[in-house]
Amino acid sequence: MTAGAGSAGAFRRAVDRACAAARGARRALARFAPRPSAFGAAADAEAAAVRGVRNARTFRYHYASLQWALLLASLAAAGHRASVLFLMAASKVLLVCLGLLAPFPRLALLRRLVAAAFVALVLADIAAAGAVANLMAALAVGVPVIVLHASFRVRDDLEGPSTENGEEEEADEEAAVVEKREDGDAEAGPTRRSTAVAPRSPK
Repeated sequence: MTAGAGSAGAFRRAVDRACAAARGARRALARFAPRPSAFGAAADAEAAAVRGVRNARTFRYHYASLQWALLLASLAAAGHRASVLFLMAASKVLLVCLGLLAPFPRLALLRRLVAAAFVALVLADIAAAGAVANLMAALAVGVPVIVLHASFRVRDDLEGPSTENGEEEEADEEAAVVEKREDGDAEAGPTRRSTAVAPRSPK
Protein backbone atom coordinates (compact mmCIF):
# COMPACT_ATOMS: atom_id res chain seq x y z
CA MET A 1 0.00 0.00 0.00
CA THR A 2 2.80 2.38 0.96
CA ALA A 3 4.86 1.44 -2.09
CA GLY A 4 1.87 2.04 -4.36
CA ALA A 5 1.21 5.44 -2.81
CA GLY A 6 4.88 6.35 -3.17
CA SER A 7 4.89 5.30 -6.82
CA ALA A 8 1.74 7.30 -7.48
CA GLY A 9 3.26 10.36 -5.79
CA ALA A 10 6.47 10.05 -7.78
CA PHE A 11 4.50 9.69 -11.01
CA ARG A 12 2.40 12.74 -10.13
CA ARG A 13 5.50 14.81 -9.41
CA ALA A 14 7.05 13.70 -12.70
CA VAL A 15 3.89 14.69 -14.55
CA ASP A 16 3.85 18.08 -12.79
CA ARG A 17 7.48 18.71 -13.73
CA ALA A 18 6.79 17.72 -17.32
CA CYS A 19 3.79 20.05 -17.47
CA ALA A 20 5.80 22.89 -15.95
CA ALA A 21 8.58 22.31 -18.47
CA ALA A 22 6.05 22.28 -21.31
CA ARG A 23 4.52 25.56 -20.12
CA GLY A 24 7.96 27.13 -19.85
CA ALA A 25 8.88 25.95 -23.34
CA ARG A 26 5.63 27.33 -24.72
CA ARG A 27 6.24 30.73 -23.11
CA ALA A 28 9.81 30.79 -24.41
CA LEU A 29 8.64 29.89 -27.91
CA ALA A 30 5.90 32.53 -27.79
CA ARG A 31 8.47 35.15 -26.80
CA PHE A 32 10.92 33.97 -29.45
CA ALA A 33 8.42 34.06 -32.33
CA PRO A 34 5.06 35.40 -31.11
CA ARG A 35 3.44 36.45 -34.42
CA PRO A 36 4.39 37.62 -37.91
CA SER A 37 3.90 41.28 -36.99
CA ALA A 38 6.78 40.98 -34.50
CA PHE A 39 9.21 40.83 -37.43
CA GLY A 40 10.15 43.66 -39.70
CA ALA A 41 13.02 45.00 -41.76
CA ALA A 42 15.26 47.66 -40.22
CA ALA A 43 15.56 51.12 -41.75
CA ASP A 44 19.20 50.65 -42.73
CA ALA A 45 22.22 48.44 -42.14
CA GLU A 46 23.26 50.31 -39.00
CA ALA A 47 19.81 49.92 -37.45
CA ALA A 48 19.85 46.23 -38.35
CA ALA A 49 23.23 45.81 -36.66
CA VAL A 50 22.06 47.58 -33.49
CA ARG A 51 18.90 45.49 -33.44
CA GLY A 52 20.93 42.32 -33.96
CA VAL A 53 23.22 43.09 -31.02
CA ARG A 54 20.28 43.87 -28.73
CA ASN A 55 18.38 40.75 -29.77
CA ALA A 56 21.51 38.67 -29.30
CA ARG A 57 21.60 39.81 -25.69
CA THR A 58 17.88 39.34 -25.16
CA PHE A 59 17.56 35.94 -26.85
CA ARG A 60 21.02 34.53 -26.12
CA TYR A 61 19.55 31.57 -24.24
CA HIS A 62 17.06 30.91 -27.04
CA TYR A 63 19.83 30.96 -29.63
CA ALA A 64 22.06 28.72 -27.54
CA SER A 65 19.22 26.24 -27.01
CA LEU A 66 18.45 26.19 -30.72
CA GLN A 67 22.06 25.59 -31.69
CA TRP A 68 22.47 22.97 -28.98
CA ALA A 69 19.37 21.08 -30.13
CA LEU A 70 20.61 21.13 -33.73
CA LEU A 71 24.00 19.79 -32.65
CA LEU A 72 22.50 16.95 -30.63
CA ALA A 73 20.13 16.07 -33.47
CA SER A 74 23.01 16.00 -35.93
CA LEU A 75 25.08 13.76 -33.67
CA ALA A 76 22.15 11.43 -33.00
CA ALA A 77 21.38 11.13 -36.72
CA ALA A 78 25.02 10.22 -37.42
CA GLY A 79 25.04 7.49 -34.77
CA HIS A 80 27.25 9.25 -32.19
CA ARG A 81 25.14 8.00 -29.32
CA ALA A 82 27.89 8.14 -26.69
CA SER A 83 28.66 11.75 -27.55
CA VAL A 84 24.99 12.69 -27.29
CA LEU A 85 24.68 11.16 -23.82
CA PHE A 86 27.93 12.72 -22.67
CA LEU A 87 27.00 16.19 -23.93
CA MET A 88 23.55 15.99 -22.37
CA ALA A 89 25.08 15.07 -19.00
CA ALA A 90 27.66 17.85 -19.36
CA SER A 91 24.93 20.39 -20.16
CA LYS A 92 23.05 19.44 -17.01
CA VAL A 93 26.22 19.90 -14.95
CA LEU A 94 26.70 23.29 -16.58
CA LEU A 95 23.15 24.38 -15.74
CA VAL A 96 23.59 23.30 -12.13
CA CYS A 97 26.88 25.20 -11.82
CA LEU A 98 25.45 28.35 -13.39
CA GLY A 99 22.38 28.08 -11.18
CA LEU A 100 24.55 27.88 -8.07
CA LEU A 101 26.62 30.88 -9.19
CA ALA A 102 23.64 32.99 -10.30
CA PRO A 103 22.93 34.55 -6.85
CA PHE A 104 26.47 35.95 -6.73
CA PRO A 105 26.86 38.83 -9.24
CA ARG A 106 30.51 39.32 -8.29
CA LEU A 107 31.31 35.86 -9.64
CA ALA A 108 30.46 36.80 -13.23
CA LEU A 109 34.03 36.05 -14.30
CA LEU A 110 33.81 32.60 -12.76
CA ARG A 111 30.56 31.93 -14.65
CA ARG A 112 32.28 32.90 -17.89
CA LEU A 113 35.17 30.59 -17.11
CA VAL A 114 32.76 27.72 -16.44
CA ALA A 115 30.98 28.39 -19.75
CA ALA A 116 34.31 28.56 -21.59
CA ALA A 117 35.39 25.28 -20.02
CA PHE A 118 32.10 23.71 -21.14
CA VAL A 119 32.61 24.89 -24.73
CA ALA A 120 36.16 23.53 -24.72
CA LEU A 121 34.89 20.20 -23.38
CA VAL A 122 32.23 20.03 -26.12
CA LEU A 123 34.78 20.77 -28.85
CA ALA A 124 37.18 18.18 -27.44
CA ASP A 125 34.47 15.50 -27.35
CA ILE A 126 33.36 16.30 -30.90
CA ALA A 127 36.94 16.16 -32.16
CA ALA A 128 37.56 12.87 -30.34
CA ALA A 129 34.39 11.37 -31.83
CA GLY A 130 35.26 12.56 -35.32
CA ALA A 131 32.03 14.54 -35.54
CA VAL A 132 33.44 17.86 -36.74
CA ALA A 133 31.34 17.57 -39.90
CA ASN A 134 28.21 17.25 -37.77
CA LEU A 135 29.18 20.40 -35.86
CA MET A 136 29.68 22.29 -39.13
CA ALA A 137 26.30 21.06 -40.40
CA ALA A 138 24.56 22.20 -37.21
CA LEU A 139 26.22 25.61 -37.46
CA ALA A 140 25.32 25.89 -41.15
CA VAL A 141 21.66 25.40 -40.27
CA GLY A 142 21.50 27.33 -37.00
CA VAL A 143 23.63 30.41 -37.67
CA PRO A 144 21.56 31.73 -40.62
CA VAL A 145 18.34 31.25 -38.62
CA ILE A 146 19.84 33.11 -35.66
CA VAL A 147 21.16 35.96 -37.82
CA LEU A 148 17.81 36.40 -39.57
CA HIS A 149 15.89 36.31 -36.30
CA ALA A 150 18.22 38.80 -34.63
CA SER A 151 18.04 41.15 -37.63
CA PHE A 152 14.27 41.11 -38.15
CA ARG A 153 12.85 40.56 -34.64
CA VAL A 154 11.27 43.84 -33.53
CA ARG A 155 11.81 44.66 -29.86
CA ASP A 156 8.87 47.00 -29.35
CA ASP A 157 6.57 44.27 -28.06
CA LEU A 158 9.22 43.07 -25.59
CA GLU A 159 9.03 46.18 -23.43
CA GLY A 160 5.96 48.26 -24.36
CA PRO A 161 3.09 45.86 -23.66
CA SER A 162 4.68 44.51 -20.51
CA THR A 163 4.98 48.04 -19.09
CA GLU A 164 1.45 48.91 -20.08
CA ASN A 165 0.12 45.69 -18.60
CA GLY A 166 2.00 46.36 -15.40
CA GLU A 167 0.55 49.87 -15.15
CA GLU A 168 -2.94 48.55 -15.85
CA GLU A 169 -2.54 45.89 -13.17
CA GLU A 170 -1.32 48.47 -10.66
CA ALA A 171 -4.26 50.75 -11.52
CA ASP A 172 -6.67 47.85 -11.08
CA GLU A 173 -5.13 46.98 -7.73
CA GLU A 174 -5.37 50.59 -6.55
CA ALA A 175 -9.00 50.79 -7.70
CA ALA A 176 -9.77 47.56 -5.86
CA VAL A 177 -8.18 48.92 -2.68
CA VAL A 178 -10.16 52.16 -2.94
CA GLU A 179 -13.38 50.24 -3.49
CA LYS A 180 -12.69 48.05 -0.48
CA ARG A 181 -11.99 51.10 1.66
CA GLU A 182 -15.18 52.79 0.48
CA ASP A 183 -17.17 49.64 1.14
CA GLY A 184 -15.60 49.38 4.57
CA ASP A 185 -16.46 53.01 5.39
CA ALA A 186 -19.99 52.54 4.14
CA GLU A 187 -20.40 49.48 6.31
CA ALA A 188 -18.65 51.00 9.30
CA GLY A 189 -20.81 54.16 9.25
CA PRO A 190 -24.13 52.63 10.20
CA THR A 191 -22.37 50.34 12.64
CA ARG A 192 -20.89 53.27 14.52
CA ARG A 193 -24.25 55.05 14.58
CA SER A 194 -26.03 51.93 15.74
CA THR A 195 -23.54 51.31 18.53
CA ALA A 196 -23.78 54.88 19.81
CA VAL A 197 -25.65 55.15 23.09
CA ALA A 198 -28.94 56.99 22.69
CA PRO A 199 -29.65 59.71 25.24
CA ARG A 200 -32.12 58.67 27.88
CA SER A 201 -35.33 60.60 28.12
CA PRO A 202 -35.89 62.26 31.47
CA LYS A 203 -38.46 60.57 33.62
